[in-house]
Amino acid sequence: MKNTTDIISKRLVLRKIKACDYKAIYECWTSDFEVSKYVTWTPHKSIDETKKLVDFWLNEYNHEYTYRWIVERKNTHEVIGMIDVINKNLQYMTAEVGYCYGSKYWGHGYASEALTEVINYLHNIGFVTVYAQHFESNKASGKVMQNAGMKYEATLKSRVINKLGNREDVCVYSSVNS
Repeated sequence: MKNTTDIISKRLVLRKIKACDYKAIYECWTSDFEVSKYVTWTPHKSIDETKKLVDFWLNEYNHEYTYRWIVERKNTHEVIGMIDVINKNLQYMTAEVGYCYGSKYWGHGYASEALTEVINYLHNIGFVTVYAQHFESNKASGKVMQNAGMKYEATLKSRVINKLGNREDVCVYSSVNS
């Protein structure tokens, strides 16, 4: 498999992003100030910003080895977040996963459920190591990784500058399919 394939779990559908998803993405997380506390980007000020980003993501599907899923609730088809491979090394078959969910969907186990499915998918298509990182201050993201079966590896000191302009540590978790 050299690209994104639909994944269906107990409560979720993970699928390719569609052009019409930009409104739901904007309303769900790209304009959400709570979400932006724990990522490197700032909240989008207009829906046009999100539309441009979605257009960029859609174009990336034309390249092999693009793995990016919109996450929706299976029973309502409500868009709740996104998960994708943000960095990969095909020589060593390693993949870094990133995810983002609207804050109103936090604490329901959706992120762990989707991450578990993506880890299994990536291992099944040959990725040996799947890893993810979170700002040390975002302990909930670490719990998502643990709940998805990832193991803590290390804390990388002073790796990012947070929204307050302070250096912050980053915690790394991984799943290795040996």
